Amino acid sequence: MTIARGSTRTALGAAVLVAALSAVSCSPRDEGPIARESGPERVEDGVVFRYYDQGAKKVYLVGDFNNWSPLADPLKDMNGDGHWSLFYPLPPGTYRYKFVVDGRWVPDSSNPDSEPDGFDGINSVVRVLAASGP
Repeated sequence: MTIARGSTRTALGAAVLVAALSAVSCSPRDEGPIARESGPERVEDGVVFRYYDQGAKKVYLVGDFNNWSPLADPLKDMNGDGHWSLFYPLPPGTYRYKFVVDGRWVPDSSNPDSEPDGFDGINSVVRVLAASGP
């Protein structure tokens, strides 16, 4: 089937696509455009973990570095805008982690580095490199 450029069918298809994309990007749990501001950031002496969720009430960091303790390391949302963060001192190494968001264990969707967790889920992975000398 050939559809002429500018036809009603083409316009309708484009409108449906735009509407679908708009609906997805307006979801309160969506981390699409904001995800660039989220995720782990390697800084001197550790990592700043970030998570974005405007609807979250409590967010905790869990990982092999804190024995997967679900209440040990709360992230803070300093402005109440859904941008949660926590500095965690980590020596060089490879670490697996997740977030506990209002009781749900979730991987860091803004971090593409991940691996299976052994329980049919995913762990996020962060690698802290040794500081290079002068």
